[in-house]
Amino acid sequence: MKHNLIILMLFLFSILTASARKRDNVDEVLRKTSETINNLKTISYDSYREINNIKDNYFAKNSGSSYFEYNQKLEGKISKFQLQSENALQIYNGTEYFSLNKKNKTYELEKVSELANLSLFYNSITTLRIALPLILEDKSVSKSLKDTLINDTNYHLIKFELKNKMIDFPMGFLNFDVQVTRYYQLIIDKNTYFPKIILERNSLLKDQYYTRTSFTNINTAPKALSESSWYYSSYVDYESKKKVVQKPIIPVGSILLDWSLPKYGNQISDTVKSANHQGKIVLMEFWIKNCGYCMLAFPEVKELQKKYGHQIEILSINAYDKKEDLDFFYRREKPAYKMLYDGEKMANELGIYAYPATVLIDQSGKVIYAARGFDKKKTDEAIQTVLK
Repeated sequence: MKHNLIILMLFLFSILTASARKRDNVDEVLRKTSETINNLKTISYDSYREINNIKDNYFAKNSGSSYFEYNQKLEGKISKFQLQSENALQIYNGTEYFSLNKKNKTYELEKVSELANLSLFYNSITTLRIALPLILEDKSVSKSLKDTLINDTNYHLIKFELKNKMIDFPMGFLNFDVQVTRYYQLIIDKNTYFPKIILERNSLLKDQYYTRTSFTNINTAPKALSESSWYYSSYVDYESKKKVVQKPIIPVGSILLDWSLPKYGNQISDTVKSANHQGKIVLMEFWIKNCGYCMLAFPEVKELQKKYGHQIEILSINAYDKKEDLDFFYRREKPAYKMLYDGEKMANELGIYAYPATVLIDQSGKVIYAARGFDKKKTDEAIQTVLK
């Protein structure tokens, strides 16, 4: 009996030792990767990213070249950068940030605080410089290491999970209020310890969503860019972009002008006019397909439809997506309310330039409630005031 107990203890000890060794190995690879990219003073590379959201019928891809000069003492550890894609050049010279539109030959001076929203920062090597040290420090982060083969070359494959947060620039992490786990796969070159691919999924959409970012042509000693390239005044062929003056959203108490929009249906499409809704309470919800908040609004609009039935008329108005794209959402949602399209001009006339947005009209055609975004509780309260 004592002999069996000793064997069991040795077995458990070997398992714990192997587990600790695996943790040490994955941390060692992450540490080497972190040190490699954090010791850089400059870097240039090409990147390609694709986003596939199967659930919401969304696929997008972008690519570009990035040039960075780093400074460990600065927020984000960046002193300068130039990001070049097919139609744009985005430049930060340490003092000002501006973007050039190659297609229409315009430039725009923008706020430095908006750097975090740049597409080529998403899951980038520059973002990993900040995030990897934090991942190594956080012992609650689940991590694993194994080998993977790509085109007959062996790479490190590190998987890690982040609870209620994601890697992000410039703070390293972006925290969420919603309960969600982000699953990352980081593929690392065994010789250089540079990232090659980052795959990202999440617990909410599971196999219905992923992003994939890959890096090529990494150069740790790129040729310095010309001094004149860092200032917008050097781009003499470009003109300042004219600011578009946006109307405020239509105020409560206003009367909507006559309008007409095409209606989407399974077989035929016809036209819906404002005259068709005289004497009715009308809830207009404006949306577009590539909009997470618009997707979240779909079930809430359905709940209002179920609650009020024929007491109100709900119009789901798509701004500018193709009619073929609406087919996916029509078949998925099977709405009991009307789905209209080509609504961007109407939306802009109402002061709506971002989506979703909500407008509630009473029986006389007067605006009772108008808001950017969709707030089910406030919309419901507004409907009840009209029904009283």
